[in-house]
Amino acid sequence: MTIAQEKKARKDHHIRWAEEINKRNAQYSEDSNWFPFVTNVEEILERIDYMSQRFDDLENKIGEVDGKINNLRKILIKLEVIDDRFIF
Repeated sequence: MTIAQEKKARKDHHIRWAEEINKRNAQYSEDSNWFPFVTNVEEILERIDYMSQRFDDLENKIGEVDGKINNLRKILIKLEVIDDRFIF
């Protein structure tokens, strides 16, 4: 699966999820039944939790890359490939 296909699949998944929420909201307004509303809130909270985990994972990856860049910079300076006077 290519990156473009993966992005499209994620987008389509979100659209289907949002459509399901809207269907249950319509049921709530017709029946005065609280169960669809509660289910929607639970799903939204699960989705928020999932997205929060994804953000944490991305933050960890960014931190790892930053550390690797700093280590590479130090190595290149020690090997005298680059001069540390010109690097911020």
